[in-house]
Amino acid sequence: MSSGAGLVPPPRPVLGAAGPWEPVRADLDRYGVALVHSRLSDWPAPPGGEGELRRLLGRDWARYRELAGRPHADRFRATRLLLKHVAATAVGARPHELELAYGLTGRLYVRGCDQVDLNLSHTKDIALVGITSLGLIGVDLEHEERRVYGSGIERVMCTPDELRRLAASPEPERNLALLRRWTLKEAYTKALGQGLAFSFTHFGFDLPDSCGRARLLRPHGDPVNEHWWTFHTRRFAGGYLAAAAVRDDGRGRNLDTGLTTALDHRTVQVLWERQAAAAHQPRGGG
Repeated sequence: MSSGAGLVPPPRPVLGAAGPWEPVRADLDRYGVALVHSRLSDWPAPPGGEGELRRLLGRDWARYRELAGRPHADRFRATRLLLKHVAATAVGARPHELELAYGLTGRLYVRGCDQVDLNLSHTKDIALVGITSLGLIGVDLEHEERRVYGSGIERVMCTPDELRRLAASPEPERNLALLRRWTLKEAYTKALGQGLAFSFTHFGFDLPDSCGRARLLRPHGDPVNEHWWTFHTRRFAGGYLAAAAVRDDGRGRNLDTGLTTALDHRTVQVLWERQAAAAHQPRGGG
């Protein structure tokens, strides 16, 4: 097991397709988790023109074409290119070789690559991607200048225990404390694939004095003994706040995530046997 057990590294900046990707790969190897942030403006259409973009987007090409001319088209293209490059770094493939797919709740995954899980959040011109080889991950992103405390949202977002904690904290710190809880709850429910279906008043968080690891609490403040979950908030890039929720399914941090080497050997054997049997089947005429 890695010395980074239970830790979430800070978000790594990438400047478009050129990366740098080595730190991302190093974080995934060490922690089983990597966070990546990038400006959407760093992901323009590739120089190869429409044909190259279509090859990179794969099945998302149709969705991109539907958005053509709308404000969200550039954001959709940029986030999908970022996701594919992050996933490609993790599994040792080229971005166009991977396909992004969507579960019943709309949750993203990489088709055929169950050895990794990834999640996306974006605000303004910044996107955040989390990827893990441990199990599940959810991420969320906000800017610290966003004012939420005092708007009334705390009443529908916080547990009774969290409301007491906020009221007892110094007033200048309350907005950031509420933002940290909000992003953590978003990240947790995204990792679960629940989204807004899981009421934010049904669980809370105990936060350290500064950004770092948080602890999951029941509504009245009792800690939840879910040691397989890790919750972190991180400040980065001049005022942004990232939250990550990671569930360790016990796969181990030395899992080989390579696309060509991470296949289950029994599955490979079955595939080879079927291929050999098919090759010896007589072909029908006509």
